[in-house]
Amino acid sequence: MAKIQVPFETAEETGVVLELNVPDRNLVGSFIPKEPMALPDVTAATAYAVEHPLGTKPLSQMVRRGDKVAIITENQFRAAPAHRILPPILDVIRAAGAEVTIVIGCGKVPPLSPEEIEHKLGKGVIASGIPIICNDVSKPENYTYVGMTTRGIPVFVLKPVAEADVKITISTTQATLWGYGGSGMVIPAIASNETIEMNHVFSLTPDCRPGNNDCHMQLDKYEAARIVGLSMGVHVIVNNRFEVTYVGAGDFVEAHKAAIRAYDAVYRFDAAQFAGAPADIVITGSSAPTNHLFFHTGWAAVNCDPIVKDGGTIIQATPCPGYGAWPGFALMDLMKEYMPPSAANRDKALKAFYAKDRELWAGCIWWKIYEVMTRKHLTIVTQKENLEMSRGAGLDATESLEEAFAAALKRHGPDARVAFVPYGRYTILDV
Repeated sequence: MAKIQVPFETAEETGVVLELNVPDRNLVGSFIPKEPMALPDVTAATAYAVEHPLGTKPLSQMVRRGDKVAIITENQFRAAPAHRILPPILDVIRAAGAEVTIVIGCGKVPPLSPEEIEHKLGKGVIASGIPIICNDVSKPENYTYVGMTTRGIPVFVLKPVAEADVKITISTTQATLWGYGGSGMVIPAIASNETIEMNHVFSLTPDCRPGNNDCHMQLDKYEAARIVGLSMGVHVIVNNRFEVTYVGAGDFVEAHKAAIRAYDAVYRFDAAQFAGAPADIVITGSSAPTNHLFFHTGWAAVNCDPIVKDGGTIIQATPCPGYGAWPGFALMDLMKEYMPPSAANRDKALKAFYAKDRELWAGCIWWKIYEVMTRKHLTIVTQKENLEMSRGAGLDATESLEEAFAAALKRHGPDARVAFVPYGRYTILDV
């Protein structure tokens, strides 16, 4: 009998696991990454990276006296610790005698509160008096048109970024439903509502999947970054212990691709053994960096999709304690109208996107999960307080991993093939 430990963590409560006994005859594969150790000094690593960049000039040679510099960071739901990365970048900018503005790339997520901004950027940055702007798509007057991508997406971005002489980004590289995170520092981070919605239609295409860096959505984001003229990207990898293991900088696109190579070396697996014999059941969990909402942790089910058969079961353990006023399954009720998952309801959902009855900034997430659910059974193991809302959205949810596994075995038989992917959201599986 194998005893597996399924991560059941939040940012506030790390190290929590749910233990499950799986008969040896059933467990046919486990995909557990060998994660690098934490960098001993993230601030020092950043200082080195921006002065030894890939494909562009060092930051100290890029910034001149009197320049306007815009630094674009992620919102509160991404893991790169901006408060530890900003200081050496700000030191270079101040030494050059340039002006700096920090732009928090919220996309269509509401602007951060003062407390959230302080947590993300650090007390020192707040105390410095540096202007801080959050992307806010409810204010269209704050955007300006800078060009059109070859895929026909008009690029409207915040004026302070468009007008800056030097544009620097800080982002997290990680597997996402659309390729890899870290590429979206123009779209959606600092873009207008129109630009975000039009770009996100590419999330519906079959090539838009975890680990495919050449999908239309990803390439359109790269092109937007070129149009805006990003000067330098600082790309960070944060492991499942919430530790920074990688900091690289340089040309935004080329440095992002380098970060992807480093990420893939740890979190991308050859799962060819499942090509002809997919698993009946896949069990996955949630680690601290995936944070508070199923809207983010649920990506794990999509990452596990390639190794489980159609008609099979994905069991995902995720506590989802919620965030502020948002309950753990906030926004998942957007797909309630299209439940249960079926071909007819799938068609109805797709038409809703094109008719603008559903926004794609949120749909690009729940649609990916929903599409998997049209082919496979998803069972969610979560905290008791989430059961009413998750079940109300039409999801199969329970607070017991043992019950979920017993039900899956009953569904697929005593000889069911089981795979274990502890860190589903981080993992790319090549079949």
